[in-house]
Amino acid sequence: MKYNGKKYTSIWFEKGIIKIIDQTRLPEEFRIIELRNSEDIIYAINNMQVRGAPLIGVTAAYGVYFALKESGDNYQSFFNKISRIKESRPTAVNLEYAVDLICDYALESNDLDDQIERSLDKADEFYRNDMNACKKIGENGYFILQKVAKANEVNILTHCNAGWLATVDFGTASAPVFEGVNRGMDIHVWIDETRPRNQGGKLTAWEYYHEKIPHTIITDNAGGHIMQNGDVDIVITGADRIASNGDTANKIGTYLKALAAYDNKVPFYIAAPISTIDFKIKSGKDIPIEIRSEDEIKFSGKTPLNHSLSPALNHGFDVTPAKFITGFITEKGIFTPNQLKSLKNEKI
Repeated sequence: MKYNGKKYTSIWFEKGIIKIIDQTRLPEEFRIIELRNSEDIIYAINNMQVRGAPLIGVTAAYGVYFALKESGDNYQSFFNKISRIKESRPTAVNLEYAVDLICDYALESNDLDDQIERSLDKADEFYRNDMNACKKIGENGYFILQKVAKANEVNILTHCNAGWLATVDFGTASAPVFEGVNRGMDIHVWIDETRPRNQGGKLTAWEYYHEKIPHTIITDNAGGHIMQNGDVDIVITGADRIASNGDTANKIGTYLKALAAYDNKVPFYIAAPISTIDFKIKSGKDIPIEIRSEDEIKFSGKTPLNHSLSPALNHGFDVTPAKFITGFITEKGIFTPNQLKSLKNEKI
């Protein structure tokens, strides 16, 4: 998408180096940094320089390439690196899926040079597939927006950042927004600030500002009130892992938005590529929930936000039960929770 009139993707491979937009610096500073090895990949994922399930998956895919190059014929070293990449963020299934996909393809060959080449080729393919999937999510989601729009106007509420910064390009929850605007729809987006890291207020709002899309930042607790007032036509969020029954893990606070939407009869959609569906698990009870540092709650940089001597608990995600989800917007179409199992053999 665009920043200051120039088109960017959130990640790209250039002359043996991965380049990313450091999302921890936004919106104050637009900074491109280089990832040159598997340690850089692990650090960037763990410290949220890259974030969002699809983008984490793409970044991890290139991590396999680096791990092969660094390990040579020492496969114990290689698999140790792969394990550490997988452990860098536990909730987003795209990471594990991408790493396994690239590893399986690369190791079909017995020649190290060929393995390295195959890993890069497959990572590049994974990159392109993510971009194409998000474009299709936008096209499919546009028809949902048409159904809920009133005189070509639609008010959308979203949580966290599921925009182009969370993917290679276009985003997941933001993809229908971009598609709708491109087709002349009058769209306004309510953006939850998304405590404690404020990815909504910092990242989603930054994206929409530079794309000139009307939006308003609200506190995390205001969404229900705005729905009660009739000012929300649809809620669309992304996802970090979707169980086979449709239970969905996403940024902490998503569950409360789903409850409010259900009570106010506002349709609640999840936008995600099918690589985010984990068919190995039956329900949300099996999804690991990352617990992050309490300092994210207690401080903004070095500035105290709460009583510094009191303990804090910082769950990164929560699970929205399938019964509160109207449907899933994927690159393959729109599906209810009960229909997700039909996609099991669609993964590439």
